Amino acid sequence: MAVYYKVYQDNRKLNPHKGSWYGRAAMTDTDTTDDLAKAIEEKCTVNEADVLAVIRALVGEITKSLQASHRVKLPGFGTFKLGMTSAPAASRDKFSAANIKDVHVLFQPEVKINRTTGTRTRTFLTGTRVKELPPYIGAETAGGQPTKPGKDSGSYAGKDAGAQTGKDSGSQSGQSGQSGQSGQSGQSGQSGQSGDKSGGEDF
Repeated sequence: MAVYYKVYQDNRKLNPHKGSWYGRAAMTDTDTTDDLAKAIEEKCTVNEADVLAVIRALVGEITKSLQASHRVKLPGFGTFKLGMTSAPAASRDKFSAANIKDVHVLFQPEVKINRTTGTRTRTFLTGTRVKELPPYIGAETAGGQPTKPGKDSGSYAGKDAGAQTGKDSGSQSGQSGQSGQSGQSGQSGQSGQSGDKSGGEDF
């Protein structure tokens, strides 16, 4: 399997890199809890209905914990917590809950560090392979259904050297989450340029 990317040109007028080309991740389908439950049922003795019940209960319990101002850590998966953005106040006494403008969910995939090599790997990214999205994928077939990619046997175990463990820095956590996203965008652009369009690039 592979994570596909599309190439696009940055045409923002005031950007010093105007005219440069970048890559962004391209999603080819959406998997629902029903799809995941069916896949899990095939790998264990629990039936699909029970898997669905557990997934729904898990979402409810995570929501309850987050709204109680708890951090939720799922070993092997990652950590959830809530972040906030706020409007400034002229003094400490004038700051109140009314200054809180946004509450959002922050997710940090679990990071494992190889003590021998110091290499960091993040859950969901080990073995990731990127390739440019072929032009025929996503185009409608004669039956009106979009074409979906097949399996890519050229998957390799990769390393995520840029992964970093998250830090809880209070109100700055929301900003760090945003900067992390922009950093990933830049990395995907570079991989899009350096990757072999036919063979892909391993991470």
